[in-house]
Amino acid sequence: MYRNSLYDACVLKPEFDQFNNLYTLMITPNGYKKVPLTPMQLLDMELKQHGSSLKGAKEAANAMLDSKSVNPIMIPRSRLSHFWFPTEAMRNIEDCMYFALHHVDDIKPHLENHSVVILTNNERIKVPVSYSKLNKQWMKAKDYCSTTLIKQFYRDTVYSNAEQQIMLKCAEINEEYVIH
Repeated sequence: MYRNSLYDACVLKPEFDQFNNLYTLMITPNGYKKVPLTPMQLLDMELKQHGSSLKGAKEAANAMLDSKSVNPIMIPRSRLSHFWFPTEAMRNIEDCMYFALHHVDDIKPHLENHSVVILTNNERIKVPVSYSKLNKQWMKAKDYCSTTLIKQFYRDTVYSNAEQQIMLKCAEINEEYVIH
């Protein structure tokens, strides 16, 4: 069985071998790795190692983002969680690439329905998805990351006082809180 670790991975790109078998080309800062699983299988295995599953991660994103379509995936880690965003719906298993949010530096338009993702190591990955669609996915992943970090740190009394915690709770439920 393959020992999975997406810790250093930047991109999970589905590819086909000469026998038409689907595999994942894992792009890391140090090169490329061919993995005999689909990107969804890799994400699911990684999530299971952290006490969750791809189904659970999708449900959590749906609930937190109040969106049912093409949501990012959060992999909980001991210090900071990792966030992965898909280029399109997961059901498009042959075309859907996943990018690690912390490895994406920028996204630029390329052609009419193509984009270029610039990784933090300056590698450029061409993606057959329009800039507006891919940028929306990237922004959704950033929002998910920010919301999760706020909930993780500001709920802890070490990081915020009672007044800040009340304000955060009011913001979550869309209530006004006025300080006199």
